Amino acid sequence: MKKILLLLPLFLLCISVHAQKFIYIEDKAFNFGAKVGVNSTFPIINSLTIDGVEAENIRLQYKVGYQASFFCRINIDRFFIQPDLTWSRKQGDVLFSLPQTTESDQAAGSISETDRLQLKTTSLEMPVMIGYYLVKEGPYALSLMVGPKVKYNYKSRYTTHFSEVTNEYINNSTPFGLGIATGLGVSIWRLFFEFTYEFGLNKVESDFKDKSSLTPIERNISIDKRTNMMSFSLGFLF
Repeated sequence: MKKILLLLPLFLLCISVHAQKFIYIEDKAFNFGAKVGVNSTFPIINSLTIDGVEAENIRLQYKVGYQASFFCRINIDRFFIQPDLTWSRKQGDVLFSLPQTTESDQAAGSISETDRLQLKTTSLEMPVMIGYYLVKEGPYALSLMVGPKVKYNYKSRYTTHFSEVTNEYINNSTPFGLGIATGLGVSIWRLFFEFTYEFGLNKVESDFKDKSSLTPIERNISIDKRTNMMSFSLGFLF
């Protein structure tokens, strides 16, 4: 039994060596692939105004979103260029409080201490990443990536919850965004895991108006923000 235990590591090492030879990937000038993953947004809010009143105690509540991508990869020795086409759905909550500006407000308690602005955005994005393989041995690879990212928000929903009253809003902000993305990729054979972080470059100043005139309370909202995002993806390289 002891001999078997002593020979077992050697046996596993032999299998590993043969497996590496079996699944070794030859370099190609061009690859394409697909990946799916999750994301979380990190809005940086410079100001939030409700009906001309500046919000206070702004806090963020992060929520998990989803994304799917198709991409191609142009390989040049240890470098590669990778343009992506990504569908992404992002969501999150902004918690805040409004100061009670009048004695009647204070007496009635009409403004909640935990008001909430809910953000949901669906977008098409196109990052163009330039990568470099730090490790590229047999079936294993470790790469760093960086590049610009353009996105188009084709569907946005903003909902407020004031004192148990829910309103939905429309906004006049530009649907386009620009950012810089950095990433780290780990590959085993044709499977890879990718972590990216996007730094939003353009600030978005939006004015919102109540979508429905039938709600008991109508509020106008103005927000100045830019958005960072973190994402994790699992993919396959063909």
